[in-house]
Amino acid sequence: MKKPVKLPSDIVGMLLPRLNDEFKAAYFYRAASNWCNNVGYFKAGEFFAKESEDEFGHAKKIEQFLVDWNVTPDLPVIQKPTTTFLNICDLICQAYQMEYALYEAYEDTSLKIFKTGDMCVFDFLQQYRTGQTKAVAEYSDMLNVLEGVNCDSKFEMLLLEEKLF
Repeated sequence: MKKPVKLPSDIVGMLLPRLNDEFKAAYFYRAASNWCNNVGYFKAGEFFAKESEDEFGHAKKIEQFLVDWNVTPDLPVIQKPTTTFLNICDLICQAYQMEYALYEAYEDTSLKIFKTGDMCVFDFLQQYRTGQTKAVAEYSDMLNVLEGVNCDSKFEMLLLEEKLF
């Protein structure tokens, strides 16, 4: 009896770090949501809770892709995320940096996979490249709104919360 084909180990090795990144992002946004709710930014807390759910969904898709290709992925150990922020501007800045780093990671991983000739996996990653492009633009827009704002003024931040989230 012939065994089903497994995704090559070099490809698996390229996808597992992205799985780890998605879990780290989910934990970061979960911590951000908790912080926001604790300091009275309830709309932002709701926004970041949804971001966390989205990131867990991204991880689930990578896991399922690996399982569909007969690979049981090792779940990563996730380092405890930051649980306090200087202010909402600091949180948005950290989120932007994380999303941009993930954008670059998906670009790099996609290029490496393209060079292997595995177009199926390359095509699978298209949804992540597109999603990261949107995420970077979204957080970039938030940072642009915050230019010139006194980020230490909770009053100003509460007034901007509706526009930002």
